[in-house]
Amino acid sequence: MLNKISNRQRTLQLGVSIALFCSLGQHFSLQAQQPAPYIAASADAHVRVHTVPMGSVQWTDGFWGDRFQLAMENVVPAEYKYFMKASEDNFRKVAGVMKPGDGTFGTNWQDGDYYKWVEAQVAYYAVHPSADLLKRINDCATLIASAQDKDGYITTHVQLGYGMQGPNQEKVHKVVHDKPHFTVRNYHETYNMGHLLTLACTHYRVTKSRILLDVAIKAADCLDRAFAKVTPKLAEADFNPTQIMGLVELYRCTGNKKYLNLANRFVTGRGHIKSAFSQNATPFRKETHAVGHAVTGTVLYNGAADLYAETGDSTLLTPLKEIWNDIYMRKASVTGGLGNVHDGIDPTRADATVHEAFGLPYSLKNASAYNETCAALYGAYFSWRMFMITGDSKYVDQMEVGFYNDLSGMSIDGKSYFYTNPIRWNGQDQTLRSLDHHKRWTTEVSCVCCPTSMVRFLTETNNYAYAVRNKDLFVTLYGSNKITTKVNGQMISLTQQTNYPWDGQVNITYDTTTSATFALKLRIPQWAKGATLMINGQAIKTQAGSFATINRTWKQGDKVQLDLQMKPRLIQANNRVEELVNQVAVANGPLIYCAESVDYFKPFIEFEDIMISAHPRFKVIHKSQLLGGINVITIPTIFYRTESFDSKKLYDTQAMETRQTQMTFIPYFAWNNRGSSKMSVFFPIKW
Repeated sequence: MLNKISNRQRTLQLGVSIALFCSLGQHFSLQAQQPAPYIAASADAHVRVHTVPMGSVQWTDGFWGDRFQLAMENVVPAEYKYFMKASEDNFRKVAGVMKPGDGTFGTNWQDGDYYKWVEAQVAYYAVHPSADLLKRINDCATLIASAQDKDGYITTHVQLGYGMQGPNQEKVHKVVHDKPHFTVRNYHETYNMGHLLTLACTHYRVTKSRILLDVAIKAADCLDRAFAKVTPKLAEADFNPTQIMGLVELYRCTGNKKYLNLANRFVTGRGHIKSAFSQNATPFRKETHAVGHAVTGTVLYNGAADLYAETGDSTLLTPLKEIWNDIYMRKASVTGGLGNVHDGIDPTRADATVHEAFGLPYSLKNASAYNETCAALYGAYFSWRMFMITGDSKYVDQMEVGFYNDLSGMSIDGKSYFYTNPIRWNGQDQTLRSLDHHKRWTTEVSCVCCPTSMVRFLTETNNYAYAVRNKDLFVTLYGSNKITTKVNGQMISLTQQTNYPWDGQVNITYDTTTSATFALKLRIPQWAKGATLMINGQAIKTQAGSFATINRTWKQGDKVQLDLQMKPRLIQANNRVEELVNQVAVANGPLIYCAESVDYFKPFIEFEDIMISAHPRFKVIHKSQLLGGINVITIPTIFYRTESFDSKKLYDTQAMETRQTQMTFIPYFAWNNRGSSKMSVFFPIKW
């Protein structure tokens, strides 16, 4: 059997080598025929806007450009060294080209994380094609294909049946996976196969190679047979339903409606078990709240939004809108973090708890905030899909908050990570919860879904920078870039130059030699009160929380100047959030700021004794050598109590004598990059 499978892999490799040169040649002609968008809603989909084609937007420099390059230069190789090499070995063991030894290594969702890591490289290739990178990608594709069973099933830890789990060789434990397919919730089979479907569609659209698309079709057919009827028992096994997004994209790739129908069965089949943990307590079409695990929830909501886009089923749209409102009006951290509650209540079962829970409305914590990195990213993607469906800029505003501030899950150099993203950190005195660490980790954690979600995100941000609708081109994210895409039937090119998010000035130039008539719609964030917009020196009206429109026949050299009037501001929470009553956070543009004790000007001040003036003065300085280059905000009107509270007491009578000092704030995404220290986003306000 070993030789037989090895021969099969050699055959696959030969096919890929032949396709390699064809794929590369096709890519260099993409100016004439660009690949489909990453989220490729059908031409007649029930959406107000479409995503632009992959590869049509190239970050040139600045915030997102730097991180796009960082992903390939630092993050991809670091993750391969830490955990993706072991993932590849899992596929080799199943394919029979490597001795099984102790079996697979890693979590039950390791395959899905590997697919995300490969997809990150495909997304990078869409912008910067090269023969070397294409070969590397297609080697990965060949390896994946070689591990698939004849019936289409593929999940390595189940296929091999045993393995080792744990953060490192000193703490691993043996596991046996001998249950039938799709019967154990924690096996994560649909999660793994779902990420495979998304990778395959992305790979096919960018390279035109069918190797992974054919694997995806077989895998989807396997799911179609196994879930011909989604019983409550099968719905429980479908724990983290990434396959819904993947099936909709596969339908968009192939036109085969059975994949769309299967996606609908997965959505419809949920809600018939008295367990809110994985959104299985209430049928989706009757749901009005975000419940259960925040990652599985946002994954489901993304899939349901994709399903609505292709079907126009209004019974999906109502819960989608209500759930989004529940998340971001009642249950999200100010950073866009989701799953604030480490172990929350299950509203359907008094004897059960929900890990990484959305929690009850307004039940938001600071130091114990969990906020897994993946949850915030999937929440941001959910917001984008709601924008596609409605055209409402509020969804992009929220997506942007998640995009910037969720970078806290990765170190500045991209080589170490956080799984959780608390709003307050008590330094070495911090109470650690599951997968918490006092410093950023590399190989100390076996669950690597967040690092692989992060690297995929970094190479795909350009896909969320613009959107199109007939005669309209929407500018949704600001960052220095070039875009070449079709609007109103014509290919057009724009150059955007900006130092955003460090200041609010954005300059856009129309580069195409031929004229074109279309409307350029620029997002004016809700915080950008007083934003100004000009086209060739002529003022255009703007309104915060909407798109400003410039409708004209564009000529080469036309210049757009947007000033978002970015100024630091204080943010307060709804008074129903008891833990945040009379507390404020500092924000500037889309960035939430925090203070770290390492920046104290007076080290004898206790972190807990600090208060911010209700009407502070802000001083903003850009420091190019600090934390990769950031804006630092100093507030000179900070007050501290001259006599600290007796920590041995619960209550005490105490005079509130204060003195004035100043304190420095840094972007929240950059915290914990300078050694262990205390950190807080919110501080009490001094009226």
